[in-house]
Amino acid sequence: MKYILSNAQILKQNCLVDSDILIDHGNIVSISGQLPQMPDSISIDCSGCVIFPGLIDVHVHLREPGFFYKESIATGSLAAAHGGYTAVCPMPNLSPAPDCPAHLEQELAAIRRDACIHVYPYGTITRGQQGEELADLEGMAQDVVAFSDDGRGVQSPEIMRQAMHKAKALGKIIAAH
Repeated sequence: MKYILSNAQILKQNCLVDSDILIDHGNIVSISGQLPQMPDSISIDCSGCVIFPGLIDVHVHLREPGFFYKESIATGSLAAAHGGYTAVCPMPNLSPAPDCPAHLEQELAAIRRDACIHVYPYGTITRGQQGEELADLEGMAQDVVAFSDDGRGVQSPEIMRQAMHKAKALGKIIAAH
C-alpha cells in the first residue's frame, strides 16, 4: 500500500520544511515539495502537523532478564513505539547483570525475540555492578551501545580510570550517574 502524507512540515537538518512524503509498503520512498496524486495511493492531509525522525531514549529500564514482573523487552519496546521512539537503550541493572558475553546473551536473545523497535543495550562497567572489578568490556563491546553501572556508580577512582581507558580503546562511552 502507498500513502502520501501531504501538506506536512518535516524537521530536516534542524529546520521545518513544507513537504510531502511518499510511503510505499512501510518505507519512505520520496520526500518532495509537492507530490502528484497517485491512483493507487491513499492521501493523508497533514496540515498543521510536524513530522520528525523517530526519538531515541538512551536511558530506559526494560528489566529483562530477571525482573519480568516490572517490565519486559516486549512491553517496554511497545510502549516506546507508541510514544514515537524508534530506539531505546536499556540500563544493565538486570539479573544476571550483563557483565560478560554469556550474561549479555540472555538479554540479546530477548531483544531478538520480542523487541518491536531497535534496542541497544548497555553492558555493565563492573562485574555484577559491584564496583570492585571490571566487567568483560572487550567481550561485550560489539553488542552494547556503552557501559554503565547505572545508579550504583563506580566508587573507586582507579577502577573508573581503567574502565574509561578500556572504553576509549573500544570506541565506547562510559555513562555514569
